[in-house]
Amino acid sequence: MAALFTVTYGISTPLAAYGVFLPVFAEAFAWSRGAISTALSVNLLVGGLAGFAIGALADRHGPRVMLFSTLALAAVAFALVSTVDTLGELYLFVGVLGGVGMSSFYLLSTTTVTRWFGARRGLALALVLVGFNLGYISAGPLAAWLIEQLGWRIAYATLGIGCGLITMLAALTVRLPRADEVEGPADARRAASSSEPSVTLAAALADPRQWMLNVAWLLLGGLALMVSVHIVPFAHDQGISLAGASLALTAYGIGAVSGRIGSGVVSDWLGTFATVRAGYLLQLVALLLLLRLSSHAALLGSLVLLGMGFAAADTMLAKAVPEVFGMRALGAILGVLNLGWRLGAALGPAAAGFLYDLTGSYAVPFGAAPAVVLASWGLFALGSSRRRA
Repeated sequence: MAALFTVTYGISTPLAAYGVFLPVFAEAFAWSRGAISTALSVNLLVGGLAGFAIGALADRHGPRVMLFSTLALAAVAFALVSTVDTLGELYLFVGVLGGVGMSSFYLLSTTTVTRWFGARRGLALALVLVGFNLGYISAGPLAAWLIEQLGWRIAYATLGIGCGLITMLAALTVRLPRADEVEGPADARRAASSSEPSVTLAAALADPRQWMLNVAWLLLGGLALMVSVHIVPFAHDQGISLAGASLALTAYGIGAVSGRIGSGVVSDWLGTFATVRAGYLLQLVALLLLLRLSSHAALLGSLVLLGMGFAAADTMLAKAVPEVFGMRALGAILGVLNLGWRLGAALGPAAAGFLYDLTGSYAVPFGAAPAVVLASWGLFALGSSRRRA
């Protein structure tokens, strides 16, 4: 758990910092925000396609080699961002190389910790994935400080190399459990194994529930990345300094940390599906409040609430998959679902950026966000049914 937490925290830091660098790139090169956001979209699409193969390979050979090699590529990719002078170079380093490099950390972290833990799986997943959200708390202020002290080029090189080395060392210790290391007494493990579903990848792909969960995750991915990428420039447009605007990411991260850990504890008590409904409800309330903001403090409060809801729903979606489909092809099935999340995450920031370029406002993408949450909620309810549709 410590190793996987380190991986998720370390590799999420240069990704979370991208929103802070976005207005810097726009000012330095006179690129549109839509064009800059597209680099992250390419990253997510390429990573989703690569993750499909990585999940299947990890089911057969274990997570260590794939995790280490992809993290090494991510470190090189983000360090090379410090050398960009053209949009093509940004798309190559952040989009293609960074996409393959970041394709495994979420997927292999969730599948590995799921295989280690049974009765307390919700809390274990939350404690590992909270590293992703802690990255959002620290990345904004850290990136803004590094840019101010060192300039943006050295800042991105420092983030890429430093985070890459730390995560690669952690990845070397990751492995799957032996039979006697899985959480819980032997009798409980045998009972759980006999009662859980055991679905192959082919059977999952033929099951409509898988595609409902896929679209539900796609919508959440688009919404989460749209907010995280564009909330800093949104706040900066209101006259807030770059350092002050970066606190929006910190507020989002604080809420997400609370949502991760809280949902992990609550889900092991109330169950996965009751907890995910609470996460969706928090998102809906937060987005409605975001549309009626009256102050900077209200903005930060809405983002705390939104982070809680996003993190709770995301953690529970990862927990729901083995409960619906079993562990037999968990890596491959999550790889398909991860591709859906990344497709949404790729489209969300780019669409919001181009809509801003077209209208000069974020009113359209943020105004549609509550409807997106409701659609995702409904699809999750259908896709998580215990009966085969």
